[in-house]
Amino acid sequence: MLTNDIICPVCKDNKFDNYKCPCGYVIEYDQNVIVFPSNLVNKFKNYSKKTNLESYNQLEPNPASEYYPRYVQDDAKVILDIGGGDGLVLANYAKENPNSKVYVIDADFNNIKRVPFRKIENLVALNCSATSLPFDNNSVDTVFTVFAVEHMYDYDYSEFLFEVKRVLKKGGRLVIATDSDIYDKWIHPIFRIFSFKEKFFTTGFLEKWNVSKTAIDHHNLKSPRQTETFVKKHGFFVQDIRLHLIGSNWWLGQILYETIIPKILAQKILSTMYVLIARQND
Repeated sequence: MLTNDIICPVCKDNKFDNYKCPCGYVIEYDQNVIVFPSNLVNKFKNYSKKTNLESYNQLEPNPASEYYPRYVQDDAKVILDIGGGDGLVLANYAKENPNSKVYVIDADFNNIKRVPFRKIENLVALNCSATSLPFDNNSVDTVFTVFAVEHMYDYDYSEFLFEVKRVLKKGGRLVIATDSDIYDKWIHPIFRIFSFKEKFFTTGFLEKWNVSKTAIDHHNLKSPRQTETFVKKHGFFVQDIRLHLIGSNWWLGQILYETIIPKILAQKILSTMYVLIARQND
């Protein structure tokens, strides 16, 4: 059901009558998911099935839920998890912070319909576009996005950042976790050749060989410095960028990353991913 935080993405009003806004826009409620119809939502409907992303997730579980929630402020009351899929990453955070409201936002209905099955009252599923967020100006404490922005083209990324700037409170936090450009384009596909298990299901191979490329492809891989510059151009103050290295069980990976290659070189060149923390500066 609708919460007090939600507004119409078209006219920005919050006076709904049975999910219908006075402007004529109609919100849908399907399988305990609040659906905001749009061309993007229709385009991405069930894309995880079409691209075999479901199989990819099962074969290579995302450790993000154990690490990235630490970047959400302890006193945050309204949090948006952009591209949050089935709600895995912030599910435990929502459980441990029952006074907060965590909105999981994803364009793929097939993914987000799993959020209600977690039975966490303050974890709310919204099937909508990241470039048209149904929230009022200056109403959100944290916008959190893990491995989503690399799937946006620059113009979508830009629209997304403008929307984030609009909905964040002054001093509100933006957390972006994304893949390293050099690692994802070159290092990951090469070293996965030495892992016979799952080698055709990793990100690099999916990008290069998957027949349904429109949704799964990484359209926007940037270096940490490029991301910092891009975010600053949209009016944010970048507080920190943290690089992360691969956690590998492969003997070759362990030797290369932990023994032969100096740590500073690995951090600069072979970081698998990084996190940018910024704040609304207006």
